[in-house]
Amino acid sequence: MTAHQLNADLVQQVESILFTPVRLREGYDMGEVDQFLDQLAANLAVGKSVRPIVDAAVFTPVRLREGYDMGDVDQFLDRMVAESERRQQADTASAPRPPVDAAAAHPGNYPVAASGAPSVIEERPGLMARLFGRK
Repeated sequence: MTAHQLNADLVQQVESILFTPVRLREGYDMGEVDQFLDQLAANLAVGKSVRPIVDAAVFTPVRLREGYDMGDVDQFLDRMVAESERRQQADTASAPRPPVDAAAAHPGNYPVAASGAPSVIEERPGLMARLFGRK
């Protein structure tokens, strides 16, 4: 299955999404979000990873003019990243794998947690923290 076939419905979701407009509370600049969604759809269409562009995305907050609800945009982008990564993993898992060299697979290559125990899970900040540098 090609990347285009794999992500065609995700591209359609990006192209058809309608976010809640807000005026009296803070929202994301509509033009910036719309422009970003075009870039997101283009990456999905060719099978590129979308996490790097979503992680790097920064939208200007607007208050006295119409903007998109921040929570709606953030949730949608998180959903698109998760779904595209899930599909890429499923596609990779179904592809034939080369034989693994047992000597090359060393158990000491995992990151070490603060407790000193090996960990395969690396904690990542949420979307808001990545977009605005908040902790």
